[in-house]
Amino acid sequence: MKQFITLTTITLGCLLAVSVISAFGEAGPLGEVAIYTDRAGWIAQPTAKAEGEELAGLLKKPTNVVTLGEDELKTWAEEHTDNGFSDIIVLFGDFPATLYPAGNTEPDGSVAENFLEGGNIFLNTADYIFYIVQGVDANAVGGLQNMMDINVDMWAGGTAITPTDDGKKYTPSLGFFTSERPFKEAQIINPWEVEVVFGDNGAGLFDPVIMHDTETGGRIGIAFQEPNVPTLPRGEVFAEMIDNYLDEALGPSAVDPNQKATTTWGHIKSDY
Repeated sequence: MKQFITLTTITLGCLLAVSVISAFGEAGPLGEVAIYTDRAGWIAQPTAKAEGEELAGLLKKPTNVVTLGEDELKTWAEEHTDNGFSDIIVLFGDFPATLYPAGNTEPDGSVAENFLEGGNIFLNTADYIFYIVQGVDANAVGGLQNMMDINVDMWAGGTAITPTDDGKKYTPSLGFFTSERPFKEAQIINPWEVEVVFGDNGAGLFDPVIMHDTETGGRIGIAFQEPNVPTLPRGEVFAEMIDNYLDEALGPSAVDPNQKATTTWGHIKSDY
């Protein structure tokens, strides 16, 4: 009877995990967070480091939060691709070449694209997402276009942003500011959708916002893509986007069902 109950628990647990993953394409429950601050674009690297440290200290919902260098981040991204969880990489305006070689030399099949298409998430602040590599505009608009596989750009400087109702609900630290590189609603086409808008200009320009790939479950989010105000609450708003919104949208973090099953099978074997 003991063995039967344990096997039933494993079966139900695996079925539940599969149902959660299918509900969001290939995305799973909220997983881990990796923060990259070794380089920054449009803001000073010490500012990025301080905001990254603040973000790490504020986060409550992810199972694990780490700050990594370029080489470590590559290994982390590979290990967190297609693992049944929605893991997050946070960037501060610089796209590490270990994830996506500079100059768009690997437009398809990069570590970064595989990570995104595995149902994971990129969040970016400061400079134009995926544009800058090692302090140089090596990717230009091609970085974002290749990562999303659609014709998209962020040329809309001087955009006055006001928090939306969702912004007030999920990101209470967000206030009025001017975005230099917002997403444009008119350019978001299938399979991408505008999932949640925290701030906008009332005319289809969004920042902060999260975009969702309805086929793969991948997500791309931005917040405060501007260089002029070093005191903007970048760490606080990212923490609120993750803890308040993504945790709710994806479902809470959970023990890896594969690891749990392995442990339980070990107990079953030892009972014989």
